[in-house]
Amino acid sequence: MGRHPVDVDHVSVTIHDRKSAEPEGSIMEKVEGMKRVSLELRVGTSAENMDLVPERPSFEFIFGVAPEGMTPFEYELLEKKAGEEVTVALRKQEYEEYFEHLQPPIMNLFDGREQLFLRVKIVSIGNPESREIIKAMAEIAAYREGGCGCGCGCHV
Repeated sequence: MGRHPVDVDHVSVTIHDRKSAEPEGSIMEKVEGMKRVSLELRVGTSAENMDLVPERPSFEFIFGVAPEGMTPFEYELLEKKAGEEVTVALRKQEYEEYFEHLQPPIMNLFDGREQLFLRVKIVSIGNPESREIIKAMAEIAAYREGGCGCGCGCHV
């Protein structure tokens, strides 16, 4: 059922049907629009020293759902696969523009610091349910009205 022989001008080719040949969830999906992306965050004082958060906070969002396009943070994750990591140097004054409506739980780590290093590991990529997409869009609308919930006070 997972293999389909095809004869193309005397050349025999076997096409593997990934859906039936591999267990569900084993296909390596890439980060792309309208995918649910689960991340693990590490934050440090340098790219080599992830020393600011002993536990690794998780963060999940629907990728590319904002009407004006992707955030700079989303561009960093585009086309990456589960298990891949991205390290970013982030200055405090760039936080809002870099993440826009996405508000990972790291803003409070800037206290007394002008720069942090963020290491992001893509834990999983999946297809969200319709209600998750609607919820994400509603959260973006609330963010635009000053209700991001991050505690930064800069959206009011």
